[in-house]
Amino acid sequence: MRVLIDGDAFPNIDDIINICKKYNKKVIIYIDTAHIIESDYAKVITTSIGNNAVDLVLENDIVKNDLVLTQDYGVAVIALSKGAYAMNQYGVFYSDNNIDYLMEIKNMNIKNRKYLKVKGPKKRTIKDKERLLNNIINLIGSETSEKEK
Repeated sequence: MRVLIDGDAFPNIDDIINICKKYNKKVIIYIDTAHIIESDYAKVITTSIGNNAVDLVLENDIVKNDLVLTQDYGVAVIALSKGAYAMNQYGVFYSDNNIDYLMEIKNMNIKNRKYLKVKGPKKRTIKDKERLLNNIINLIGSETSEKEK
C-alpha cells in the first residue's frame, strides 16, 4: 500500500508522513508549482499550474490498494474505480455508497452559487484531525498486520 496525497490543499501532511514512516509505507505528494512541499521521506511530484493538472497526474498513478487522500470527489471516484481507498480531509472514507450523494451535493452547490451566497465548509476541528490520523493508522496498520501473518 502506498499513500498518495493530493497535496495542494490537504491538511496535516507532516503528521501523515510521520505515520507512514512508522509503518514503512511509501508516500507520494502531488502539488503544482504554486506550492512548496519538501520532505526527506515522501516523494514530491510537482506539476505545472493548470486546471486539474495535479489531479490528472495523481489519477494516472493510482493502483489497487493505494490510499488516496484528497478533497476532490473526481479523484476519489477514479481511486474507487481502480480498487484504491479514498479518504477526505475529515478522515471520512469515500465509498461506492456515498460518492454519488457527495457528487450531487457538490453539483447543487455549484448551481446555487449562481444565485445565492453559499457558505464554504466548516473549519476543521481537533476531532476532524484525530479522525483523519486515526483512520489512516487503522487502515495502514491493519494492512501491515495482514502482511505479517
